[in-house]
Amino acid sequence: MSIFLDSAWSIPLFPLLAWGLISLTPLRRSRWASWVATGLIALASVFALGLLAAVVGYYGGSNAALASLAHVAEGPGFAFPEPAAVRRFAWAATGSSVFEMGYYVDPLVAVMLAMVTGTSTGIHVFSLGYMAASRRQGRFFALIALFTAAMLLTVLADNLLLFFMAWEIMGVCSYLLIGFSFTRPQAYRAALKAFITTRVGDVLMLVGLAYLYAQAGGLQFGTGAGQIFNPEFLARIAAETNALGTTHATAIALLLFCGTVGKAAQFPLHVWLPDAMEGPTPVSALIHAATMVAAGVFLIARTYPIFLASSTALGVVAFVGALTALLGALLAFGQFEIKRILAYSTMSQLGMMVAALGIGGWTAGVFHLLAHAFFKALLFLGSGAIIRALETTAPIQQIHHDDEYAAQQTAQDIRNMGGLRTRLPWTFWCYTAGYLALAGVIPFAGFWSKDEILADAFNGGHWVVFAVLALVAFLTACYMTRQWLLVFFGPFRGDTPLVYRNPEPVPPGQTGAEDTDHSRDAHGAPRDPWHEDRRITAPLVMLALFALSAGAFNLPYAGPGGHWLSSLLGQEAASLNLLVALLSLLLAGAGIAAGYGLYRNAFRTAQERDPLAVRAPRLFAALQNRLYIDQIYGLTLEPLTGLLTLLWRWLDRNVIDRVVDGAGALTLLLGRASFIADDAVLNDGPDALAKGTVAAGERTRRTQTGKIEDYVTLLFGGALVLALVFVYWLRG
Repeated sequence: MSIFLDSAWSIPLFPLLAWGLISLTPLRRSRWASWVATGLIALASVFALGLLAAVVGYYGGSNAALASLAHVAEGPGFAFPEPAAVRRFAWAATGSSVFEMGYYVDPLVAVMLAMVTGTSTGIHVFSLGYMAASRRQGRFFALIALFTAAMLLTVLADNLLLFFMAWEIMGVCSYLLIGFSFTRPQAYRAALKAFITTRVGDVLMLVGLAYLYAQAGGLQFGTGAGQIFNPEFLARIAAETNALGTTHATAIALLLFCGTVGKAAQFPLHVWLPDAMEGPTPVSALIHAATMVAAGVFLIARTYPIFLASSTALGVVAFVGALTALLGALLAFGQFEIKRILAYSTMSQLGMMVAALGIGGWTAGVFHLLAHAFFKALLFLGSGAIIRALETTAPIQQIHHDDEYAAQQTAQDIRNMGGLRTRLPWTFWCYTAGYLALAGVIPFAGFWSKDEILADAFNGGHWVVFAVLALVAFLTACYMTRQWLLVFFGPFRGDTPLVYRNPEPVPPGQTGAEDTDHSRDAHGAPRDPWHEDRRITAPLVMLALFALSAGAFNLPYAGPGGHWLSSLLGQEAASLNLLVALLSLLLAGAGIAAGYGLYRNAFRTAQERDPLAVRAPRLFAALQNRLYIDQIYGLTLEPLTGLLTLLWRWLDRNVIDRVVDGAGALTLLLGRASFIADDAVLNDGPDALAKGTVAAGERTRRTQTGKIEDYVTLLFGGALVLALVFVYWLRG
């Protein structure tokens, strides 16, 4: 098994190789691009599973050893295991410092690599069918391969500098993939919004890295001298304060947390995530399950000893997480687009993970991160299968024959669905598994991971967080029941759909079908909308099995197989709290019952009003408009940025331009003076000296006439002068 520990570096290399082969060779224009990318990510998944098996063997044998972190770094029941493998090489030298790069393998890394590669493989296989008719298929598969490689490198990095570099590559990939259909104004605006919003958090995170480097003298993971988990270092930054009166640990942890707030779409930087649904559905699945938002939570989990060194930072993390979880659950009720509902559910579930980490539930947060990845990928891919089918039905094609974007938007509206359980049976059963997992129904994965978070909040006495997350569990079951009923039950409403009108005309000669055209197959033949392609259903079935069984990774009992994840991660095993488990089941059941009661007879036609809008119109309008948070940002930040733009323009013209122009004028003046000095001294001076030498030589030459009488005259004259000098000297 040591071969997998020694070759862990190759896991991100496989998708990176796929990106290089597709981008730099004629493969980018070939249908083989999709198979190359899928094959290489599947190979990475095999290596990741081998690495996980090697890590399980390493920590199950005599090599297992927990790091001896100081209590300030541990917290109650927390300690990082010593890594199973660390490989480093010198990368760059700056003064007395040498930056090293390498990989760091411990149980957290191993389970994350297995999750990311496994989920990404399913998404790649799904994309084989979903993107079969795309004219930009090569570009798409190259980008999702690079996206996956960046996430894998983030997980495997042995230091925060390499971590941040891979983190930023993910940001660029998200921009390119969200804006994949760049001919659509909505797509490139959403891409720009995501890129700029996450940059706010990334800039503050970079400040945190600089602060951490200044305090620790390095950014490497580990407990040795100069490493960021060193017990003496953690104790020092927990005790020492800065000029603002906060401890160094608090400042560093909060700055790092800003990166999580941006990437994991936590309040107040959550506004980019729903708009990111403009990208192709496999991109949405990749962002929400395996890569970008998961990286935000992983950042806290990876640097957790620093957060444990500051109770203030943990309190902020718990507050932001709980608030985000509640906000996302509420906003999901006001949405009609199937993917946007799932986007807000992701935001809510990420908030639960962050809140769990904030209250000290490290294992619970990581467990929910892993379980959520499988059933959220399942739900997004299932929604893609539904959209793909509905978009190609005759009524929508007739209405939007010249506007593919409008057809997709109409197809995403759950009011235009209904009765799909009989038309798409494979998709229905798989989607139902994802729905039950997200709703927290036993024995699905979501029940076990969500219950562990609630148990940690209850056992730790974090009553406010517990109450908020319990409410979120109820709301989650309720809004997902709403979606499930409107999509799969009742009459099919797609024959008389509620039509989306595109406010922005499609560019001439383009319909949007150059990116994704689901009306035809890869050979250009018309496609039956209700035919379930095996490339679509196979990954759904695989993910549905994980949604059902992933809870077994950390079952809360002491028998064989119990607490497997806790034991592997080197943490104390949480005991089953029957009261909390029963409450969790009751909340899920109550949410499902409430959703069923509200929506079982709703939307007999697509044009009907939502029952919640009938009962509470103002509340529903606020939820539909995202609690007006985007408008508030527009009213406050846009004028502020406009004012800053005007101020910058004035500074540019009146200060910077004048300084630059003055520097230019001074340079010209110095150049002219240099020219004069050069011409008068360096050029004319030597010339004059040369001319004087020549003239003196001419005069001297004239004394040498070659006549004897001239020499006698000079001799007589010289003797006369000497005689006069001698006489003068004798007299004086």
